[in-house]
Amino acid sequence: MNKKVVPEYLTLKKIAMWSLIISVGFHLIITLAFFFGNTLFFTEEIKAFQHHNFSIWRFLIFTSLHYIMVFMILLYNQIVMIHHIKNRFIELTLMFLGSLIIAGVLSIGFVFTVEAIRPGPSDPEFVYNVLRDSLIRDLTFTLVVLLVVQLLRSQDNQKKIAVENETLRSQNILTRFEALKSQLDPHFLFNSLNTLQSLITIDTEKAENYLQQLSSVLRYTLQNKEVLSLEDELKCVHAYCEMMHVRYGENLQFEFKIDVKYNNYSVLPLSLQSLIENAVKHNIISSKQPLVVTVSTGDDCVMVSNPIQAKATPEEGNGIGLANLSERYKLKWDKDVEITNDGSTFSVKLPLVLNN
Repeated sequence: MNKKVVPEYLTLKKIAMWSLIISVGFHLIITLAFFFGNTLFFTEEIKAFQHHNFSIWRFLIFTSLHYIMVFMILLYNQIVMIHHIKNRFIELTLMFLGSLIIAGVLSIGFVFTVEAIRPGPSDPEFVYNVLRDSLIRDLTFTLVVLLVVQLLRSQDNQKKIAVENETLRSQNILTRFEALKSQLDPHFLFNSLNTLQSLITIDTEKAENYLQQLSSVLRYTLQNKEVLSLEDELKCVHAYCEMMHVRYGENLQFEFKIDVKYNNYSVLPLSLQSLIENAVKHNIISSKQPLVVTVSTGDDCVMVSNPIQAKATPEEGNGIGLANLSERYKLKWDKDVEITNDGSTFSVKLPLVLNN
């Protein structure tokens, strides 16, 4: 269920401010039109009558009445927005029709209220003309208010997108930095170089392949891309898995169950590699307890799972792993990372996004 969050540009304080600006501005334009030009909102008869009877009190009264109208329209728009209607057309229709109804009812109410308190008998034809012109003016006025609401909304959305993009960019930089730091960690380099040295004396061809895999992993970590296809992400994952397989031998196995139809779907860089790295880092890997890490696809997701073989002394992490990954997916695509721990198996599902 969506939380009913009030848009920042339509808080009660902002509604009061914009109601004042719009109503005063509108009546200033109408007043200037009365004195210095023609107006589309009034007949010559009404214009001559109001010009003759113009006073600052009339200006203040009608401005106040329209302030109430704008306030109620903006408040109604706020109520519609906080319900987060998913269908944009339905939402705009509700805002448009509801605002026009509010304006129409208040406009008619204002005219009859003024006529009721005005001394002397009422001329039906005059009242009809005033009512007609008031409705035309107020409904046009309402369209201006709705335009202002949509402009404010568009500006607010642009600000939010800019903030989210900047946050995502920062998170991606942090992720690349932490991954590079992890792979340049003395332990990682020592183990990699130690493995490489052992291979050189035993199997030079295998040593050369190992060096190429290490180079691929480091090169991939340094690249500057916001998203990657699953196929490209798996290239680095295979390189990393090859290195780990050389290091741990048959005690560490990887199973890939990838449907090729997902190859062009998008994932975030270093997402799968970080999950596999966590599995290797936090679980016992030995001849008595071999570890099998499975990478599979299905239901527009890619999942990394492994049996839980927790180490007696857990290794220290960098503190940004799964939380960072979840935040990045939320920022980029507003999708959730699904983490499951049933006591025997640990799995993480990453959403796959169709690359348009």
